[in-house]
Amino acid sequence: TGSTAVGSIVGETCGRMHKRLSLEMGGKNAMIVLDDADPELALEGVLWGAFGTTGQRCTATSRLILQSKIHDNVLGLLVDRAKAMKLGDGRKKGTDVGPLINEASRSKVERYVDIGQAENADLLCGGRRPTGKSFENGYFFEPTVFARVAAGSRLEQEEIFGPILSVIRVDSVEEAFAVNNGVRYGLSSSVYTRDVNVAFRALTELDNGITYINAPTIGAEAHLPFGGVKQTGNGHREGGWEVYEFYSETKVGYVDFSGKLQRAQIDNYGDDATTLL
Repeated sequence: TGSTAVGSIVGETCGRMHKRLSLEMGGKNAMIVLDDADPELALEGVLWGAFGTTGQRCTATSRLILQSKIHDNVLGLLVDRAKAMKLGDGRKKGTDVGPLINEASRSKVERYVDIGQAENADLLCGGRRPTGKSFENGYFFEPTVFARVAAGSRLEQEEIFGPILSVIRVDSVEEAFAVNNGVRYGLSSSVYTRDVNVAFRALTELDNGITYINAPTIGAEAHLPFGGVKQTGNGHREGGWEVYEFYSETKVGYVDFSGKLQRAQIDNYGDDATTLL
């Protein structure tokens, strides 16, 4: 588990040694909220998915794709609630957002705030280190929301691994799915909708190893096959029954006590070798 760049190096090394390898690498996970969604449920999901672990989770919600009719209402409520989130020691009750792992991670988050502003995205909240004595011992950063993020921009495309959420406005289901699929990663996605037909379209059409319906991009998938597609993974899955395939070798054994030669795949055919008996 790690970045795509490091995973590629590990993959090349293992390839030369003919070693089996399972990779779970980068992600740029999106939550899609359609016009018919329950806005309160979606808000709870995105706040938890984007900021609940300070964005330091491979499945954390990094992008929020809002359909046009619901966009303004959800965005306004989202910003208000993000501003109200309590930063502090994650071990203490009442804390919403804990610190980043180290100074390098916090500096990286700050760089992406600068990148977003340079790309003319609207910084609606956060974007800075909190001040005060209680934040001196820890790498804290405020929950950050950017709006008017352009599809294809660095802020929308690149993994940050921190508490930055990019909001993209779309007009249709088709556009929402295209934006979700328009990144090089394919780990997790989610769709909020009341339309069961759209929900099952999402399960088929979204290019991700995991898709949630009416739930955030993070969740309890420990008992299920876990992994992604495109530059997130290399085809293997962690967890669930599929993990046995990775950790096992398949051996085929043939046992024959008939006392005669079995001409396998030969006696099944007639004399002209074309007619199946």
